[in-house]
Amino acid sequence: MRRLVIVAVLVAVLAVSYRSFGSAETGTGSLTLPQPSPNIGEVAPPFTVPSEEGGSFELSEEGAYVLVFLSTLNGQSNQARVGFEDLAQEYSGEDIEFAVVYVNSAPNDESIAYEVLQDRTGKLTSEYNVKRVPRLFLIEDGRVRLVQNGYYPENEEQLEEEIQALLESRN
Repeated sequence: MRRLVIVAVLVAVLAVSYRSFGSAETGTGSLTLPQPSPNIGEVAPPFTVPSEEGGSFELSEEGAYVLVFLSTLNGQSNQARVGFEDLAQEYSGEDIEFAVVYVNSAPNDESIAYEVLQDRTGKLTSEYNVKRVPRLFLIEDGRVRLVQNGYYPENEEQLEEEIQALLESRN
């Protein structure tokens, strides 16, 4: 019985240490899983869907896009949305389109600088292999240039650097 208690305590200490001192990926166990497609360098599935503003949005094989999947019910999505809105406003006059695909109901905000899309059928979520939100793609001429899974404060800086590099290469 005493050995069983010692083993149980040891396992608990190791589990807490693993989750506490590892990175976010290590703590969730996703470190050993391959990144879901589409990934960097792969083809981004083109699509045309109605936007919440009444028009339609087309992601084609030409052009530059920032596409992010969010949920209004997810804390990380709500954190990511603030930085995404700032970047969309900052680059609103540039040669890049910003769009948010909400996997549930979209917020009712008319003062935004990006297209609001809803994935009512789940088709986009499936094509872009969204298992958790937020999931962001920077797409250039039909190919994925950057993928971000989850929200980390450094994501905004990384995305802005990639957008600047993309725009410089297109000019």
